[in-house]
Amino acid sequence: MFPNNLQTNYPEVVKFLTNAILKGQLANSYVFIGKDSDVILKFTKVLAKILNCKKNKNIPCEQCTNCKWIERNEHPQALITVSPDPESKKEQIKIDNIRELLNTLNTTSEYFRVIYFPSSSLQFLPSDSCNLLLKTVEETPERTVFIFANQSRNDILGTILSRSQTIYINQKCNSIQESIKSNQINLSNDDFTECFPKNLKDSLEKAKKTYELIQKNETNIKDYLMSLAVQNYDPLKYKNQKQYCLLYTNLTRAYLKTKSFMQSKIVIEDLFLSLTQ
Repeated sequence: MFPNNLQTNYPEVVKFLTNAILKGQLANSYVFIGKDSDVILKFTKVLAKILNCKKNKNIPCEQCTNCKWIERNEHPQALITVSPDPESKKEQIKIDNIRELLNTLNTTSEYFRVIYFPSSSLQFLPSDSCNLLLKTVEETPERTVFIFANQSRNDILGTILSRSQTIYINQKCNSIQESIKSNQINLSNDDFTECFPKNLKDSLEKAKKTYELIQKNETNIKDYLMSLAVQNYDPLKYKNQKQYCLLYTNLTRAYLKTKSFMQSKIVIEDLFLSLTQ
């Protein structure tokens, strides 16, 4: 479905969207959070092509009229981009623009319409325009999906967020993995997979063993915490949500302790004590 560069750099996003499409479970509205607007636009275009390609089902052919028009941002129905009004002094999406959009959505269409807001912060999409959208976002017309793009969730209207699924478009996990490879952290599998001690005694022994191993390998404590996070991401996220939340909450706390210059030995002891089952 998605081109190789997106699969390589954003595997979690590709996997999430692919499963939603194949299962017929696309949400009516998504909020894409990321700093690279070109990547978000690429995901939006590919999604519009997948849903509208004339030749193939679920795989853009890149040759049909729909695919070509979408790539050039020239399709009048399949990809509708709603940008700030150039005549607006505040560079905002005016309420009249939203009314025009809703009138368009009230007409039937043979296309699956992807409505793209490249600037979704309150600075560009003010509350009055958002509020007019809310009912349509919540009760989206058939074969329609909204995509709101922004660099942060913090300045998007809360009612839009509550009616949308949030997808983070970033390479953070990949960059951490590359960092670990470049630092050549050498820890045994047990240090990654058995990070939940069974009792107090087990947690103290685990902390002692881990600290000695870090000292022996001359590993930075922050790199160790990153390693623990990356190695447990896939095994826990889809198999044990409770342990997943527990681990990453306490890894965050441990990382903050290292930034406050707390001794590595104490940070590790506190970590495994907090993970004791």
